[in-house]
Amino acid sequence: MNNTFAYLFNGVSHTDVSREYMNNLGMSTEQINSVLAQRDFELSQNIEKRKATYREESDQLYMEWQYDLTPESEQAWRDKVLQIKQRYPIAAVE
Repeated sequence: MNNTFAYLFNGVSHTDVSREYMNNLGMSTEQINSVLAQRDFELSQNIEKRKATYREESDQLYMEWQYDLTPESEQAWRDKVLQIKQRYPIAAVE
């Protein structure tokens, strides 16, 4: 699943959200702020999606690891957490 944030400008899809890039495209300050606000909103939704998915998919694996303490069960849990983080990315603040 690809969750890369993308936006349209002049009929072309873009994924670079740096102000410099968007300025070079010829976007106005208002357009840039709108794109950044939408990106931030979508990323904030990923926090809630992650929490729910952890409960649904990884918490049971964590409990199994805590019960049996095997390297295999720990790795299964860690692999699932990584999958969830990739599915619902949260960007660092610029």
